[in-house]
Amino acid sequence: MERKVSKTAFITLGLICFLFVMIPAAAFSWSQATHAYIADRLGARAGHDNLDKMWGSVAPDFFNYIFDPTQCPGWIADQTQGTYPDTFLKVWNAADTNVEKALAYGFVSHNQQWGADHTAHVSCHTCEPNEQNEGYIIIKAKLLLNAPVDPANPEQTFGDAFAGFGMNPDMVLLVAHVITEDAIDIRLRNEVDPLLGRKLATAARNETKNFQPLLVKAFAADYAAYCFGGDSSTAANVLTAAEKGHRKDMIFLGQAISQSEPVAVQLLAEQLVGILSNFLGGPLPVPDVDAVETVKAAIFSSMGICDDYKAEIYATIGFVGKNLEDRGITYDPKSGGRKTGSGGL
Repeated sequence: MERKVSKTAFITLGLICFLFVMIPAAAFSWSQATHAYIADRLGARAGHDNLDKMWGSVAPDFFNYIFDPTQCPGWIADQTQGTYPDTFLKVWNAADTNVEKALAYGFVSHNQQWGADHTAHVSCHTCEPNEQNEGYIIIKAKLLLNAPVDPANPEQTFGDAFAGFGMNPDMVLLVAHVITEDAIDIRLRNEVDPLLGRKLATAARNETKNFQPLLVKAFAADYAAYCFGGDSSTAANVLTAAEKGHRKDMIFLGQAISQSEPVAVQLLAEQLVGILSNFLGGPLPVPDVDAVETVKAAIFSSMGICDDYKAEIYATIGFVGKNLEDRGITYDPKSGGRKTGSGGL
C-alpha cells in the first residue's frame, strides 16, 4: 500500500539521502539501534551516562560490510563479535581509563556467546519451546520469507521475490535477517524510545578519540599477525579507518530512524539495495527501484511479524545483565571502573 509523505518529510529525505550518497555503500552496517538501546538500559540500572556504553555496544559490527579480502574482514568480525570464545574480551582486558571501561562494557554486552547477539541469533527467550533452539531474529526472518509480497496474491512470497534478485538460499535468509533487524530498530524508536536515533548519532559523534586507541590496543597485534605479516602499523591504520567509517554509518542510521516511519523505511530499503550488489558481485538482475519497493514492503511486513519484540528485548536485557555480573564485568566510575573479575566464561 502506498503511503503519503508530507512535503517536509520529502525535504528531510533529500537531505539525508545527500548524506547517504556521501558514504560508501559497502561500508554500511545495520541493526545497531537495538544494541544501543540494550546497552542504554543496562547502564540506566546504575544511573550512569550511557553514550560510551552505547557506542561500545555497536562497535563490534564495524567490519561486517567491508568486502576487501586483503583486510581479512571475516577474521576480525569473528574476533569482535564472539564467534570464537573470549576474543571479544580483549577490549575489556585492554581498557584502563574510566571512559575506556565504559566503552568496553558496552562492547562485551554485544557478543554472540552470552551477550545480546545470543538471543538474536542463537536462542530465543520468549518464543515457543519448540523454537528456542534458534534466535529470535532467525525465527522472524523465516516467517518473513513465507509471507506474501502482496496479500491479494499469496502465491508469491518474499522468499520468492528475493530469490528473483539472483540470490542463493543462504543470501535470501541473510537479507530477511537484515530486514527483520531494521524493522525492530524502527519500531523500537517509534514505540519505546523516541530519542533512540538521536542518542545513537550523538554517541557516534562523541567518542571518536576514545575508542580507536582502545581498539588498536585490543586487536592490532593479533590482526597484524593474521593478516599483514606482523605489520602492526598497517593493522592499526585499517582498524582505525574501518571504525571511522562505521561511525559515519551509525550517524546515518540514527538520523534515518529518527524520521517518520515511511521515510525511515525508504532510507533503510535504499541502503540495503545499495549493499546487495557487493554480495552478488555485480548489479541486481532487477531495476533498483523495483528492488527498493520489494524491500520496503518486506520491512513493513516484518514490523507486523515482530509484534512481540518488546518481550524478547526486555528478556535480553536481563539475560545480558546477569551474564556480565556473573563474569565480574561491571562498571562504576566512582570506584574507578572494573570490579575484580577475570571476565572469562
